[in-house]
Amino acid sequence: MDRARECSIAARAVVAALLGCAAVYLALLLLKDHLPAFQWNFDDGFDLTAAQKNCDLCKKAFYGSFFLSAPIAAAAALYASHRSSGSLLLSALTAFLVYLAIDFANDRGNFPFAVVILGIAAVTVELNRRANPSFSPARSSAGFPFRVGLIDLLPIALLALLLIPSDLERVTSVVRDEAHKVSYFIGPALYGYAPGLVPGLDYHSHYGPALGWFFHLIMGDGWKSAAMRVVGLNIAITLATYIQAYFLLTYLVRSRLAAIGIVSALAVLAFSTANHFYSPSAYPTRFPLLIVFVLAIGLHCVAPRRPGWLIVSAVFCALSLLWQTEIGLFFLVTGTFVAAVAGGFPDYRNVAVFVGTSIATAMLICLLLFGSRALSLTFLIECFRPLVLYGTGWGSAPIKWFLRWSMIYNLPLQIVGCLTIGWATIRLSRPSDSARDRFVTGVLLALSMIGIALMIKWVNRTLDAVWHQNALPLVIVAAWWAHQLTIEWRPAFRRALGALSAVAAVLALLFVQDIYNPHLYGLRSYANYPSLLNWPFVATTPATWQEDFGRITETETKFIQDNTKSDERVLVIAMMDWAYLAQAHRAPQAYFMPLLVAFDAQFMDRTMSNANRLFYDDIVARRPDNPRIREAMAWIKRDFVAVETRGNLTLYERRK
Repeated sequence: MDRARECSIAARAVVAALLGCAAVYLALLLLKDHLPAFQWNFDDGFDLTAAQKNCDLCKKAFYGSFFLSAPIAAAAALYASHRSSGSLLLSALTAFLVYLAIDFANDRGNFPFAVVILGIAAVTVELNRRANPSFSPARSSAGFPFRVGLIDLLPIALLALLLIPSDLERVTSVVRDEAHKVSYFIGPALYGYAPGLVPGLDYHSHYGPALGWFFHLIMGDGWKSAAMRVVGLNIAITLATYIQAYFLLTYLVRSRLAAIGIVSALAVLAFSTANHFYSPSAYPTRFPLLIVFVLAIGLHCVAPRRPGWLIVSAVFCALSLLWQTEIGLFFLVTGTFVAAVAGGFPDYRNVAVFVGTSIATAMLICLLLFGSRALSLTFLIECFRPLVLYGTGWGSAPIKWFLRWSMIYNLPLQIVGCLTIGWATIRLSRPSDSARDRFVTGVLLALSMIGIALMIKWVNRTLDAVWHQNALPLVIVAAWWAHQLTIEWRPAFRRALGALSAVAAVLALLFVQDIYNPHLYGLRSYANYPSLLNWPFVATTPATWQEDFGRITETETKFIQDNTKSDERVLVIAMMDWAYLAQAHRAPQAYFMPLLVAFDAQFMDRTMSNANRLFYDDIVARRPDNPRIREAMAWIKRDFVAVETRGNLTLYERRK
């Protein structure tokens, strides 16, 4: 059976599952007043009224049931024999009608229309059962080897010019007091100044236990070096990921032009607001091993009886668990599933090899980095605790079913991912496929599973650069399907369609906007970025650091060093507490850095209750609106007394 026919059969099953999930969603919306309420967290400007109307349980029920049922439906449809293949056009119409019905359902006044539209969608599903269009015979893929030539230097150079800044200090300085770069890299790295500290036990590393250890090696001397190297590392990982994605896309779609076009568009969509590369968690820095992991999975699928590449993928999974625990878990689930199905389901040996190697490697690295204390149950719990903390924050975001270009992130990409999971699962059970086909199928399966997992947290949120980064795996999969479905078209028609797609992409990059999150996006945001590509056309202004950094002088640095030992943990109460400590080469006593933006009140209580003395910068008193500042000042007023002041810092000791 050729891929176009298989895609049509799987798509028909997926949209049928989508219709059922949408019906359940509409029923839950009617009953939402009787459903339990969940945490609301919309301090950053979301529409609270709309969020309460679209309750958290309704959203999770819809997407959770769809992500589980759709791949199963696709696999079952392909496994069973069929007299008809179904129509891709009818499947697309069904999906659009479901989308439209849910859009109407979000307004009580239009709920009857939603039911009618859903009924029409059900009719299209029934019609699709008997649809049986003809498909062209599949073209063999064995004659398309992967080649790298000098011509590939041009796309690499384009990406480098696109992303590398002409003035790294200016890019870093405009970020000002943004805390993400600190909580991701700098904060955990500062604990390396005191030997023997273990993340989860002695401090909170919010994204992964090994991030601080790694960045401490390259942080450099002082706060400016640390800040600039975070941004530089973020840019370097982003560039490396896009270069890898370019080569993978070139192999999958057999077109360098299409590959660099897709990757370049995603790279520009990474830009939002007037500040850039300030938040590592919003860039591919979260998953630097994505491409190499899926390549290892694909190579394992070529010869599933040989465990070599499965072990390599398990090592990548272990490294990802320590780099960003959330991504590592996605890799773990994906690798386990592929190991189970690639050698003939269920392959318990391969599952045991992958899971065992991943866990053993992760434990061994933790033992080498942090010692025997890392083998405690508390360490394990604290490693996964951030997933619970930040995994619920966006859970209540209102579903935004708008008929704009960004709708692709709400449903179509997820449909492609679910379809591919079911299709690839069946394909891998067929030993007759060529080695290249099995490799491609394994890569697509891994990309689809990871892509859906990445989209769960951010799906239906307001437009955000994180959307586009998380969509990378599913965009690659969608590009491959587009290539497969158009491979037999006339070359002139394909070129015309490619040109139209390019024009549409440029227009989207130029005019992309979200009325609920009115910031600069795409090309309008990129125009403010001092890249090497923009350098001849954009006049860069000198770097201007926030005034708080000007308070960190030699006087304050020496004051901290004179009153503490080199391996002592030090508490600084300041908006730029991390900068004082980076300049003085001291480890924080605060359980989380930066302390004054800690998202958990327990971090402040744990820090202040264990402190016997602290350094206080009185500039924090000018910002009493911050709840953590009020808590810290209350602690200081009640339990501490001033001892000495030098420069902008005052040393406090606990009252006797």
